[in-house]
Amino acid sequence: MTNNNLKVLCLSFRTPPQVRPQAILIGKMIPEWVRQGVKPIIITYREKEKWQIDLPIYKVDKFQLNRYLRRLPLIANLLEKRYFYRLFKQMEEIVKKHQINLIYSFSNPYASNIVGAKLKEKLGIKFISNFSDPWYDDPYQSFSKSEKKDIARKEKNIIQTSNRIIFNNEVAKNLVMKKYPVEWQKKAIVIPHCFDSKKYPAKLEKKKDYFILSHIGAFYQQRNPELLFSALRSVLAKEPSLKKKLRLRLVGGDLKYTNYQTKDLLSVISNFGLDEIAEILPAVSYQESLEEMKLADCLIVIDADFNLSPFFPSKVVDYAGSQTPIIGITPNNSPTAQLLRGLGCPSFNYQQENNLTGYLIKLISGQVEIKINHDYLQNFSVENTTKSLIKIFNEILTEKL
Repeated sequence: MTNNNLKVLCLSFRTPPQVRPQAILIGKMIPEWVRQGVKPIIITYREKEKWQIDLPIYKVDKFQLNRYLRRLPLIANLLEKRYFYRLFKQMEEIVKKHQINLIYSFSNPYASNIVGAKLKEKLGIKFISNFSDPWYDDPYQSFSKSEKKDIARKEKNIIQTSNRIIFNNEVAKNLVMKKYPVEWQKKAIVIPHCFDSKKYPAKLEKKKDYFILSHIGAFYQQRNPELLFSALRSVLAKEPSLKKKLRLRLVGGDLKYTNYQTKDLLSVISNFGLDEIAEILPAVSYQESLEEMKLADCLIVIDADFNLSPFFPSKVVDYAGSQTPIIGITPNNSPTAQLLRGLGCPSFNYQQENNLTGYLIKLISGQVEIKINHDYLQNFSVENTTKSLIKIFNEILTEKL
């Protein structure tokens, strides 16, 4: 397949081998772009480790301020403007060198969308922005009044400038775009997260001695495992014999960049009496995480308890790609809950602890079985999501500026 007319500059400031959600996503997406005939030029942050991929990669510096400069907004704003000016000039040369005709920026961080919009404004190149999570409307964040004003201005400029705005779910799209004119809303589309079936290991030999319940990834204060732990405590109280059969693996539960640290996790494990069944494992590589998914008997995904949650963790699509059964703890009608329904997997909201307890007892004891809907799963294959994205690339090139 060839798409030789597409000369794409991909602004993704986090790339493999980093073990961060965006880096993992890009690690799935870009090789499939290449397989489908698109060979992008990539711009990413300067990191010690290099991504081993046969494509031109340019490195840029992060914008960083020490804590003292952050307290001086006028100076901080001036330094930020200078940073984006230097970034623009650096990318302008790259655009001209490679005869770029399309810019695709992938946030988070939002610096990629900001500079992508600037390149469109100054150079007249078609521009697609990707909002992996809401920015101004992020319910996790508590912005100051001045921060909200600044972010609102920047987000509006990105939305206005973009030829297309991509979201990974309808809830996020509607939350962000409802602030803007109807004409701008027409530019917003949904392409979901993806999985790459080629990356999963061949069938692994599972331990028959235990039922392995696994959660892979970090916890946060707003997205913590306490409801799960409470339900498991009830499971063991009602069916003590299951303690010998059940093992809970918390892979990457000790990640340092979150506000829910190892000491917090150890404390709640102890408080809920799960010391004998729970195991905290260090963060692993992406490839190793796929092995952990295949080894589990059931995977757990946990969302924060936000009404109309706009978050769709890319991890849950990787879970789905493993074809291992999944249980969700997530608000009703969240993007995660919608995915799980389509797959044929159960989810429980934060008021359904008793239901979760009962289901876990039946699942662990073999009274129920979760069967994955493979036809629905294919909507999230990297082959299909990439086809949708490249179709948009080609549509945009034929449109007038």
